[in-house]
Amino acid sequence: MQRVVRISGGVLAPAAIFMMASAAVAQQADSSVRLETIQVDAPQPKETANGPVQGIVAHRGGTGTKTDTPLIENPQSVTVITRDQIEQQGARSVAEALRYEPGVVSETRVGDRFDNVFIRGFGGFGGNANYLQFWDGLRLPRGANYANPSIDPYLLERVEILRGPASILYGQNNPGGLVNLVSKNPTETPFRELMTRFGDHGRIEGGFDFGGPASADGKLFYRVIGLGRAADTEVNYNQTERKLIAPSFTWRPSLDTSLTVRTSYDRDPYSFQPNWLPALGTLQPNPNGQIPRNFFSGHPDFNTYDREQTSAGYELHHRFNDIWSFTQNFRYMQVNSTFKAVSVSAGGPAPMGYVGAAACGGVANLCLFRTSTYYVEQLNAAQVDNQAQAKFVTGDLRHTMLLGLDYQWSSANALSNNLGGPGGAVPNVNYLNPNYGTITPPALLYSTDQTRKQTGFYAQDQIRWDNWAFAFGVRNDQSDWTTKSRLLSTGVLSGVAEPSDSATTWRAGATYLFANGLAPYINYSTSFEPTLGTDYAGAPFVPTTGKQIEGGIKYQPTWFNGYFLVSVFDIRQQNVLMQDSAHAANASCTAAAGFCQMQAGEVASTGVEVSGKATPVAGLDLIASYSYTDIRITQSSQIVSGVPLQGKVPVGAPDNMASLWADYTMQSGRLAGLGFGGGVRYIGRSYGDNINSVAMEVPSYTLVDLTMHYDLEGLSNRLKGWKLALNVNNLFDEKYVSGCASATQCFYGAGRSWLASARFRW
Repeated sequence: MQRVVRISGGVLAPAAIFMMASAAVAQQADSSVRLETIQVDAPQPKETANGPVQGIVAHRGGTGTKTDTPLIENPQSVTVITRDQIEQQGARSVAEALRYEPGVVSETRVGDRFDNVFIRGFGGFGGNANYLQFWDGLRLPRGANYANPSIDPYLLERVEILRGPASILYGQNNPGGLVNLVSKNPTETPFRELMTRFGDHGRIEGGFDFGGPASADGKLFYRVIGLGRAADTEVNYNQTERKLIAPSFTWRPSLDTSLTVRTSYDRDPYSFQPNWLPALGTLQPNPNGQIPRNFFSGHPDFNTYDREQTSAGYELHHRFNDIWSFTQNFRYMQVNSTFKAVSVSAGGPAPMGYVGAAACGGVANLCLFRTSTYYVEQLNAAQVDNQAQAKFVTGDLRHTMLLGLDYQWSSANALSNNLGGPGGAVPNVNYLNPNYGTITPPALLYSTDQTRKQTGFYAQDQIRWDNWAFAFGVRNDQSDWTTKSRLLSTGVLSGVAEPSDSATTWRAGATYLFANGLAPYINYSTSFEPTLGTDYAGAPFVPTTGKQIEGGIKYQPTWFNGYFLVSVFDIRQQNVLMQDSAHAANASCTAAAGFCQMQAGEVASTGVEVSGKATPVAGLDLIASYSYTDIRITQSSQIVSGVPLQGKVPVGAPDNMASLWADYTMQSGRLAGLGFGGGVRYIGRSYGDNINSVAMEVPSYTLVDLTMHYDLEGLSNRLKGWKLALNVNNLFDEKYVSGCASATQCFYGAGRSWLASARFRW
């Protein structure tokens, strides 16, 4: 509590108490001056768009506008996962942190190697996967194949999800939306944390997070985060390991200028992402019995993924005057990876993924047909985003104008041998009695060099007029990329593509803010996304384009801490990639294992999303969400296996999702600080092929999570800063298929896991 003096209804700072009290004594005869002493709570730190949030309910964000804006004023669907929510739910990856968000499916393929998502039905597998796109507002680069970065949630202050097209601010982007990861920043007040976590399959983890002033004048702050972990997994012969260090500092020479430098080094000698398995034996019943969840379809002496990831960047901010300020955000990143895998392949007789009975001791549908993949890659990338912001008034209109210029560059090189070549074929394996034998590593045959560049100019104006909040924006992008492939044995080019694309995107939206916290909104936005690759004739693909109309209502209660959102949307995406079955016999297609793609038609996603996060009383946190997504191929001339694709649901997109999470911490009594809670997650059905055959329908599943935690200060003041926690996911060990990409690419979902943690903060 803090003691202040109120005079004539105003509140004065504590430093003025003595002077005002003396003046009041001297003027006791003056009845117009009233002296009153009261008690008020100590002020809480002001929430900012990229700073910490007290609890699970955030009210401000920067992803939807690139400015520090109340979420309720942004005319688009944005939700925030705070640091407290990440810790409360025991998330071990960003994908796990996204579990309770509406319209987002993040674990169609489980693991911690990559984080790929479906948002409002848009996503994919393999080369079409929608990986996490942004970190501190800058794009996370992608390699030519497997050299893709991964960000550990221990580095993050919050995760923000912007749904719908967002090209006006970020350029090329998936029309379903984006995920922006926001880093922990250096702190002005001392902060120290040590933590350790233990879990199933021998998981052990330790980390530290230190921050605070680094100079006597209070102008330099630092933060350094470290993490190490190692674990086996629920799939045989699979491990995960990470070593991470991330120093950062902020220099603030004046109130108008600050420079934050962020660096990180991440080494993942092993990471976990289970190999795909055939539908027969996972999704479909196999007469020989189902494939065990712990079965390893690769080779113990060959399969691996080794990644080294380095990043360095800065954020420079300067305020010129009451109107103009400037921000420059820069990051350089390098990723080196080695990926080797033996995987189930579509070869062999029907059903796909199996060898014939003659090659498996006379038993059909028992031995898996496999081939090998080998990639050695390096990725270098740099991004810079320059933002000039002006705050001014014209008449009754209050403006926050943003003018930006950003540039993205990446260069990737991959040495590869994919699906064949010398050493590419490997022995089949009996999934009930595996004998892996020996393997001859395949030779690297091809070299691929890929360069991407994008330059974007954008302008945005946020306008407040009375109770109205408007947002208008426009952007123009120039995107260039070059891909050159050559045979290593001869050096002869086997393919060259050098497309150049430009696009103009825009957004317009409005929100009306009622005094009671209700805020209906509507917006229209567009997007574009360059599409890498060529068709059967070698012609490069053109960018996909998207457009969305969205409306809804937000509610920020005035009488308790909460944030609620209901949105309805209609998204249309043109020039969508689809399998080109009409030219499967073409020489270029047979060289690519009989698989070619074409651009044709349109995909439409319409639906509704409901979400809410609230702390209605002290100690009680509630999170709820529901989404219905009807995504279909609305225009297509393609016919596959005699079935037209028009009207079908794209692979991997579920229709219904719902979740509920509750956590309660006792506030008083002998058990003060003891908390418990849990959640329920429901993921609806999806399809594993584009013709939506009954045999490839992936059933819905429901999972239950639990948590218990104890802030030990409730036991004794000597234990202040200590907290213990236990999280259990998939409590009932539900065995389910989380998704399928084809008849040979199905994935089991994660089984029951537990994680115990101990944390000390001081």
